[in-house]
Amino acid sequence: MKKSVLFLLLMVASVGAFAQNRDWAIGGKIGEPSGLSLRNYLRNDKNAIEINFGVYGGIWGVKDSYKDGAFNGSGIAVSGLYLWHNEMGSSRFKNYYGFGGQITSRKYFVDDTFNGIPYKKEIPATGLGGVGSAGLEYFSPDSPLSIFMEVGAYVELVPSVFYFHPQAGIGARLNF
Repeated sequence: MKKSVLFLLLMVASVGAFAQNRDWAIGGKIGEPSGLSLRNYLRNDKNAIEINFGVYGGIWGVKDSYKDGAFNGSGIAVSGLYLWHNEMGSSRFKNYYGFGGQITSRKYFVDDTFNGIPYKKEIPATGLGGVGSAGLEYFSPDSPLSIFMEVGAYVELVPSVFYFHPQAGIGARLNF
């Protein structure tokens, strides 16, 4: 299994190293949410579409007030963003910003009683809202790798209207 994963990574890196156009990027981020991202750079050299999948609520908001209860743990998040990116002085640095939507799945807890005994009732919550992000990315001149840092926010619209959750992280991408 380890050999298969190593072979796959080497193949992807080889394709990225010899490709004329780097239209795609795959990477990982540590932060909020932590996880994987897939980016498609559009042909106009100004925009990109990004899809992210990761762990939500693992850094900020592990224990956070929510509706009539509180979160006590993390969940998953899937987001899609439309991005604008610009070169900064040299072609090695780019800044980007964008907006999109995010779906979250997480459990929260409310105080309840059963036969007069208090306990925490667990309630699953699937959220839907808007997400915004802005970042700075450095592209290595001799490698298909890039590193980035970004900040943003998720604003839930359903089921908890205007629940605000900050997001930020650092990561790396393989561009191919």
